[in-house]
Formats: sequence, structure tokens, C-alpha cells
Amino acid sequence: MQVAIDYGKRIEKIQALLQERGIDALFGTRLKTVTHVSGAFCPWRSATVVPAKGKPQVITLMMDAARVADDSWLDNVVAYGPFPGQGLVDSAASCLRALGVQNGTIAIESGTSSYLPDGYITHAEYEQLARALPHATIVNAVDVIDRVTLIKQDAEVKLLRQATAICDSAIEAIRDELRVGISEQYIAGIAERVARESGSEFAWTFTGGMEIASGYRTAYAMGGCTPATDKLVQCHESVILDVHAMYGLMLGDVSHNAFVGMPTAAQRELARAYVESCNKLVELMQPGARLGEVVTQMTEFVTSKGWSDVVLPGYGHGIGHFGHEWFPCVVASDDPLVTDPEFELQPNYVQEIAIVCNRPGVAGFRLERPLLITPNGNEQLSGLPFEPWVIDEGCVC
Repeated sequence: MQVAIDYGKRIEKIQALLQERGIDALFGTRLKTVTHVSGAFCPWRSATVVPAKGKPQVITLMMDAARVADDSWLDNVVAYGPFPGQGLVDSAASCLRALGVQNGTIAIESGTSSYLPDGYITHAEYEQLARALPHATIVNAVDVIDRVTLIKQDAEVKLLRQATAICDSAIEAIRDELRVGISEQYIAGIAERVARESGSEFAWTFTGGMEIASGYRTAYAMGGCTPATDKLVQCHESVILDVHAMYGLMLGDVSHNAFVGMPTAAQRELARAYVESCNKLVELMQPGARLGEVVTQMTEFVTSKGWSDVVLPGYGHGIGHFGHEWFPCVVASDDPLVTDPEFELQPNYVQEIAIVCNRPGVAGFRLERPLLITPNGNEQLSGLPFEPWVIDEGCVC
């Protein structure tokens, strides 16, 4: 697929915020920041230097620098390594001096996250930067990249759509082979094979690649992550199929559910709570709504139905390119690193909507689907239904 990302527009949005705040340059260490600026897959500890005016630079591990330079739209990728004066921060300080901003205001990305690969600046890196640029004023501007990545370019939406379609195709392939006695690992293998055949670059999630759960593993307290195990699927079990793909550095994340064998009455009732909650969430995610309002109204809906004990009070997380996860979550929180309750949904905003509906001893269901806000409503990028599939194959008990 030929898709042209407007990298110049990306950088202009960052630089406009830097100039507005009187910041001379951003030293960005988060994975999402490096990806957004470079347009390249950077799996090693890397950073970017974005001046308020001028061309950005990316700094990555020397063993991978040539490949990153080949993949990136930038022609000034800097290599760092474990040699005197050539470390990550040393290289960044050299870039900042070359820009003539060593005595100016330098922004960093400091914070904390439950998401392992976020990449906030470490204490050691901060101290090293302060020593290298003793006359600089160092400020935290962790929200800059979060803000500029909320509304997607049309080309980015197109890539998200393709990444989602890859996930759908992998899940449909699983349907053809799902049966009693199949292992979670085997199911994950089907998903990985079909996703790769369909063009996926990476099963990017750090919660287990293709997350597959069956039976009791679908109903852990608070949902949890479910990396596939060698557990075999049994008759009358629910199965979670949480598939991840990446296309053009944009992420696909789709979770679907199935029963192997006819569901019990208790399972059918739980599935009804799940499906109705999914539909209500989509109904509420409209242009002009605020994330905090969606959380409040969803919680009121779940409570009115008597489902507070089975539907978890969190309804989505961020989605975008490699490294862009979690922010902003659809959850009752005022932590600025987690969510923004006042954020108003706008066209070309994409939210990974989520519902976790669990009852231990009965079943568990998980929704994760990218939802695109449009001028007049929204669009689910996945074509899969909310209703769990019922697979009778091999279930004779």
C-alpha cells in the first residue's frame, strides 16, 4: 500500500508548541516520540532532538543506525555507542550544541507509566544531560507529543485501517480451526502466521504478542494480560482472541471472543451484558463528547443494569503508531499522564475502545477495537461483530 505521511506537518505541529512555550529544543526519549519524528522502527534505546526551528535529528544505537537511516525520512541519523563521549546523552548534547541552544531551554520527557516501553528519561540520563549542558534550563514537556498525536492524518488512519484488517483476517482464520483440544499456543501461531502473510510487520504488544486465553484464563480479576500458554481448549469454554499487528508502523489491536460448544445459561447472560456494554460505549463515543463524560455515562449505564461486578470501570486506551499506547485512557482519573477527561472527541481521533466483562467460574470477554471519530459520528475499523462466536466443532460432551 502506497501511503505518504506528511512528516513536515508532524514536525511543524511539534515546533509550534515548542515555540509557544519558549522551548528551544526537545530531547525526546519516549518510544512514541522517536517513532513519530523518525518514521522508522527503533527497538533500541533511542532519542530525538527536535529544535524549535530547523530539522530534527534521531539518535540510535550504532549497530542499528544504518538501517534506521535507510528506513527514516531523515538523513541525519546519529549513531551512539558505549565509547567515551559517544553515549546517548553525549550525542544529544553534541546535537544541541551544534544547534546553538546549549544555553537555552531544553525540554525533556519525564514521567511514569505502567506501560513498560514508554521510555521516559531516566534519572541517570537527566543528571548526565544537566552536567553536559550546565547553563541550559531543563523543563518537562512530556505532553507535547501526546497532544500532537491525538488527531491522526488521513494517511495515518488509512494505515490503522489496514493494520486492523490484518487483525480481522487472523481472527477469521482462527475461527476455521478453533476446536476442543487445540492449544492456546497453536491458536497464537495461526494468528501470527496469517497476520504475517497479510503484511504485518510485528506483533508489537509487550503483553504477549498474540494474547490467547481459554476457560478460567479468560476471567482473571481485573482482566490482566493473557500471553498464550500450552493449555488446551475444553468443551463449553469461552476463548479470548486478542490479536496484534503493525502496518506502516501503525498498530492493529483487535480482541474477539468465542465459545467452544454451546454456552450455558450463565454464559449467555454474561455475554448479553458484554454485548450491550460494547454497543453503549460506541453510542457514547460521538464528536463533541468529552472523555470524562463518556466514563461517567458508561459507569451509570453499567450500574443501572446491575453489572458493576462484572464490567470493569475502564473503557479504552490510546492507539496509533509503534510505542503509542495507553494515553489517553477512558477511565475515571485526573492523572495527566493517564488521561484527559476534558478532551473533546474530534474527527480523525482514534480511540481503542475496550470492555472487559468477567465472571470467574463462568466466562470472560474482552473488547478491543479501534474506533474512528468522524464528523457525524464514528466508525468501527474492525468488521467483526461484538457477539461471541459459537463453535461446536469437536465438542460432543
